[in-house]
Amino acid sequence: MSWVAATVGEHGWAVSGRHGDELAPPWAYSVGMWLTCQAPELVLGGLPVERAAAIINAIGARITDGADYCPDDVIDDICPAPLTFRPVEPSWRLTAGLLGVSDTFYGMVRPPYLQVVWSDKEGRFPWEPGFAATYDRMQPLLWMPRDDNPPSAWTRLDQLD
Repeated sequence: MSWVAATVGEHGWAVSGRHGDELAPPWAYSVGMWLTCQAPELVLGGLPVERAAAIINAIGARITDGADYCPDDVIDDICPAPLTFRPVEPSWRLTAGLLGVSDTFYGMVRPPYLQVVWSDKEGRFPWEPGFAATYDRMQPLLWMPRDDNPPSAWTRLDQLD
């Protein structure tokens, strides 16, 4: 936590995450944006942690410069495919480990989170017809109640050691 606190103090936020393995896909999330920027924290799943962290940092830099992102806003100039935002449904906050560093950093406070959702190569998002089947369930559907998600590694995160 000392690294997180120092990084938040120096840069305004830190990015935590988990590298993917046979048990779960990778994900990354911000810690500190809500405190320093008065903006929702960001979480991005299904991309390598380094790429997800770069995207979160790029969006965070824009927030620091005054950008204000809301659900369904689309960004098409950070990476090759468009990105959008969805609010994280509160039931996901009960998933052990998903946002563990954030939970420790903020204590009893649970800041709002926006999921950064990536599109396929054709610019379609997971809820749109024709979304590439090869990307199906690679990223969680955090805007839906956890129990309403189709079974996947995301709904089994509580089983991780």
